[in-house]
Amino acid sequence: MTLQFGFLGLGFMAATHIQALAHVPGTCVGAICNPSGRNLDGDLTRVGGNVGDPNGVRLDMTKARAYRDVSEFLADPAIHVVDITTPTKSHLGLALAALKAGKHVIVEKPMTRTAEEGRQLAEAAREAATRGVFLMPAMCLRFWPEWQAAREAIVGGQHGRVLSARFRRVAQAPGWGHGHFLSAADSGGALLDLHIHDVDFIRYCFGHPSRVFSRGHTKVSGGIDHVLTQYDTASGAVVSAEAGTQASCGTSWNPSARALPRAWSPPTTVPPPSPSARPRPNRSAPGCP
Repeated sequence: MTLQFGFLGLGFMAATHIQALAHVPGTCVGAICNPSGRNLDGDLTRVGGNVGDPNGVRLDMTKARAYRDVSEFLADPAIHVVDITTPTKSHLGLALAALKAGKHVIVEKPMTRTAEEGRQLAEAAREAATRGVFLMPAMCLRFWPEWQAAREAIVGGQHGRVLSARFRRVAQAPGWGHGHFLSAADSGGALLDLHIHDVDFIRYCFGHPSRVFSRGHTKVSGGIDHVLTQYDTASGAVVSAEAGTQASCGTSWNPSARALPRAWSPPTTVPPPSPSARPRPNRSAPGCP
């Protein structure tokens, strides 16, 4: 059986997810939905961002259905998985509706705008699981080859027990979606939209921290635009993470991670992935039969 994905939202993250889906056998884009009507012709070559093919993708709309009405989209019986790539503030309502409709759900990070909304969605996901329906936040670092290699080295102790680790992702503000990203009330600012990557990966590698200490400042969004966090971990490793979107113009998005193990040999640098390790950009999308 071919799993049909339906995409809610047709901007940069939708194009990125569709590119990734092109490399997953047994899947296809069966439907797209955007209440604004934008990009419902399947042409996502006009959207771009900081990862993937900057030229976007073009869907074969002879093999996919287009909707402006979310209710009609969720009622499509052929859709197995709903991929939500809309602005953060809309995630909760759309994800709840998709789970209620019996669709598996992938929701772009951050999963919700507030902790209370997150607890509400988590509870709905637990109920849906009793019906065989899953919800998954799209935390991409867990699946990128170089970050998988880093986790294997940390958890497996390949170079000894990790004594300290530092994570950093600092860049200028995104060049797209200013109406969303530059309003912390909508996006959560750098704290939720950027820092969350390393928060999740640190928990993935070191477990849930016993204590967290964060300091940050605001500049333009009304929320935290730059943050530095320290984590107390069960292993005793000294772990910190820094993130911000207010670097000077021209500062590219260049996330990094460094871990200091007890043993220094062999070298601790994680090798870059081979050319075939990360899927190549694919401008064509997997059409349904």
